[in-house]
Amino acid sequence: MAFRFRLDEPIEKGFRRIGTEQIERARRQLQANVDPATEIHEARKCMKRIRALLRLGRDSLGDAVYHAENAHFRAIAGTLSSARDGHVIVATIVKLAAETRNQAASQALARLKEVVLAQSPETSAHAAAERAEADAGLERALQRFRRLRFAPDTFATLERGLVRNCRKALARRDVAYAERSDEAFHNWRKRVQTHWRHMALLSRAWPALFEAQIDAARHLSQMLGDDHDLALLRIRLGTLAPETLPAADAEQIEGLIATHQAALRRAAKPQSEVIFAERPKAHGRRISGIWHGAAATIREKKALKDEASAPVKETRARTPAVGRG
Repeated sequence: MAFRFRLDEPIEKGFRRIGTEQIERARRQLQANVDPATEIHEARKCMKRIRALLRLGRDSLGDAVYHAENAHFRAIAGTLSSARDGHVIVATIVKLAAETRNQAASQALARLKEVVLAQSPETSAHAAAERAEADAGLERALQRFRRLRFAPDTFATLERGLVRNCRKALARRDVAYAERSDEAFHNWRKRVQTHWRHMALLSRAWPALFEAQIDAARHLSQMLGDDHDLALLRIRLGTLAPETLPAADAEQIEGLIATHQAALRRAAKPQSEVIFAERPKAHGRRISGIWHGAAATIREKKALKDEASAPVKETRARTPAVGRG
């Protein structure tokens, strides 16, 4: 069940196939209940893939359908966000502790981890209810997705979706470095995530080339994801009552968060200049050209194969007529 369009199938058929596969995969994750943290994480990734797919095909879906479906999958993912955020905060504390050599900071992080775990409001019954709600929403979404219409059924729609997202990624990058707020960097990250998923969707056109682009964009997305995880930790730190964590501990941890975010943001900008070196329209034209060339190659290979396997027609030699002298 690769998250990929096929070169030899209509775009509409591929769109519905990919979307339904991701919905079914998310439902299997939610129903497994073996490793809840991992399963919720995987289900949320399916939702992100679906929303990236919707953005790519927006023009052929129409704005009304696009906005309705995008909001629906965003709401389902939101149902599972509290459990996921709690896990991320603990993981971020552990990661910070592993990366710091400051003993006082390590001790502060250890005390914070104890406080966070002790205050976790989640119960197994609550988590099960969230999973059931999300699964029910996905079941309804599956029925709708199977009936989605995609017109026009051409690659030009995907090219426009690709260009639109690249343009927004560049705009949000500029806003992030102008405002330097956690929210602005998170908004940029979402467009970077969408970009590498778009590259994944189209990667059958030239796997080696696209994989290099995917890896570079995914690396940038991970940096911005780490930045967002630190922002979530800062928010959680700010919600703690003064008596739960010494002020000196909070100050140590705030300093670590600021230092790590600054380093991540410095590294993210040059990485983004590699990924978005082309202007959006030029990028779209190049990807479209690669796709059409690869699709034409597939068609030609198929035609040659069909020609080679076609039965040879036997022809009977004609005896020339002998004229009467």
